[in-house]
Amino acid sequence: MKIGKINSNNMRNDSHFQFHTEFKDLVAKSGAEALKIGQQFQSYIPLYDRVDIALKKINKSVLTEQIQEADKARDEIWEGIINMNAAALKHFSPETREAAKRLKIVFDTYGNIARKPLNEQTSATYNILQELEGKYTGDVAVVGIQQWVAELKARNNAFGDLVKERFDESALKTDIVLRDARRELDGVYRTIVERINALVIVEGAAAYEAFIRTLNVIVKKYTPKKRKKDGGVEEEIEENEEVENEI
Repeated sequence: MKIGKINSNNMRNDSHFQFHTEFKDLVAKSGAEALKIGQQFQSYIPLYDRVDIALKKINKSVLTEQIQEADKARDEIWEGIINMNAAALKHFSPETREAAKRLKIVFDTYGNIARKPLNEQTSATYNILQELEGKYTGDVAVVGIQQWVAELKARNNAFGDLVKERFDESALKTDIVLRDARRELDGVYRTIVERINALVIVEGAAAYEAFIRTLNVIVKKYTPKKRKKDGGVEEEIEENEEVENEI
């Protein structure tokens, strides 16, 4: 029996922090001294608090109500485009149906961009607009979503401008601090996991079984599920963060 691994690069900031919160609460409930990780857990807590503070600063600086509303407005247009094209797939005109099929391939390739992190969504929207205004401009015209595409472009640009305005130098510095804090927190977590796994080998699993089973349930909850794409290639449903660590 051992504690399973989890890749923190598959976790967004909020999910990463929530995972560590559940881990922290589990250790507190089980007793750090009983698990023989008292010293390591004492090092862990200040780093956890540092991540908490940095995350709160980012949420306050970047994810303002104004930005969230702009993102919602952009998402509505994207959903409208998808719905319009879905209806065109059943159009009485063969030409319209074929154009809608080609556009659906483009949309499926990018996936549901409304679910991506905000900055990634802005970039993905920009990329798909290049497709719709370039190679597939004829299909866009046949399906009749030119105005929707123009509106998506306008709202994506408006969102990008708003983020630039709000994301000042201090917020950028805080974001860098958060990345460093995440790495340091993950490092201590790995030390704790390695110690417990080693203790299981030396002392047996009895004293650690309940803790490990519960923690592995938490690890599984935050491990992205896989889905098959065309050709049998697996992809993760959750989007990746830039922090690259296995914990």
